[in-house]
Amino acid sequence: MDFALHEFIAWTVTHLGTAVAVLFAVNIALVGFVILLENREPERSHSWLLVLFAFPFVGFILYIFFGHNWHRKSREARRLGMRMLARWREIADRDATLLPADTPNAERRLRALSTTTTGFSLTKGNAVRILTDAHEKYPHLFVALRNAKRTIDLEYYIFRYDEIGLEIIDILIQKAKAGVKIRFLVDGMGSIGLGMKVFARMRAAGIQAHYFAPLSTLLYFFKVNYRDHRKIVIIDEEIVFTGGINIGKEYLGNSERGPWRDTSIELRGPCVGQFIEVFQESWTRTTRTSRQTIPQPASVGTDTINVISSGPDSDWYAIQRIYLELIHQTDRHLVVQTPYFIPDAAIQEALINAALRGVNVELFIPRYPDTPLFRWVAMTYIGDLLRAGVRVFEYPVGFLHQKILISDAILATVGTCNIDLRSFHLDFEVNVLISGSQAIRHLLEDAERDKAASQELTYETYLQRPLLVRVRESLARLIGPLL
Repeated sequence: MDFALHEFIAWTVTHLGTAVAVLFAVNIALVGFVILLENREPERSHSWLLVLFAFPFVGFILYIFFGHNWHRKSREARRLGMRMLARWREIADRDATLLPADTPNAERRLRALSTTTTGFSLTKGNAVRILTDAHEKYPHLFVALRNAKRTIDLEYYIFRYDEIGLEIIDILIQKAKAGVKIRFLVDGMGSIGLGMKVFARMRAAGIQAHYFAPLSTLLYFFKVNYRDHRKIVIIDEEIVFTGGINIGKEYLGNSERGPWRDTSIELRGPCVGQFIEVFQESWTRTTRTSRQTIPQPASVGTDTINVISSGPDSDWYAIQRIYLELIHQTDRHLVVQTPYFIPDAAIQEALINAALRGVNVELFIPRYPDTPLFRWVAMTYIGDLLRAGVRVFEYPVGFLHQKILISDAILATVGTCNIDLRSFHLDFEVNVLISGSQAIRHLLEDAERDKAASQELTYETYLQRPLLVRVRESLARLIGPLL
């Protein structure tokens, strides 16, 4: 027995080094396959390299689920995309003739970029209503839902099974029984708590209800990382609600996090037709059913809007490019509000350059985000911004959750897209680019109130962070691009 044990130990010691070397070589091959051949952006590549080396094989499995781009287009699809780009450029050229002669060149470039990256032309004759928080959004939404006569399309990342969600479900069931055609689409991860019993109840009333990319379906098993982060309600093909507010009582401040500061918008006019296309894209992806015609709502106001949709299947990551161009073209005053600030190098450098050339850049972030890890990562980017002259305001009285950029009190973008690589590249998002004195003025007034409620972070205070805090933040940044 002792001899056999001795032989086993000797064999193990002899071959262990070889086994480890082989495993290490295989892991290196996997690293080369999943990182170097994918031509990833450097920030994400570095983070995945860390994961793969720190957790051999386990890291590869994590990559399969959370790193690989399962929406990468085929060569033929990319050729089609190039042909579509030529068509979209023609639309952008036509749009340029619709703008007033005195439209600044910077705005012309921004709107052309929006059209050539999304295919959506600019729309004139829209009406915009800014809804500063859930206390404003929910009452307007409930009234509009109750007044629906023909159709309701609803698409949300988070739809809670609480008193707010139940009230909406009750309204939808009542309207369905009255003959209104309803399509209900919620994300399979963000709204997983809704439960199939609720779906059964809605379907029994005649509502078409589905999960987007449900986790229980094999088809989406490897696409768990790609979520529908949009928040859209379309009523009678005439009214749209969108923005940062999901469905849940926490948005009213009924949580330990305190009041949520978020922004939604209510839209009417020709832009509604483009939101119908955005919703139909998600609906077709989920149900494999298409729609032949998209209505073109009539003009009802004076606001000019570009609808900007983006997702992991996008050719150009339109919202990221719009954010970047909006920062580049700002001359005097830039307001940036985001709950998660994990910028890529281009956005970070654009903000620094704006401050260095004399733009008053004001960045608003939450003092207490829903997950501390996001703050730890964000703080590693803040130092260079402060040093360049960016003013950073921490919102301490609740959770700041809106996604807004305002440029020179002329243009603004509002929507669902955060300033992080997840929103830019992995999630399905939608924003609007708006111009209109009343809407912009409302957003600026809201930002001034946010500033009054916030605490400005100075560079001196930033430098006084304890060593352990700085170490924790630096470690968090290593995986920041993967969040």
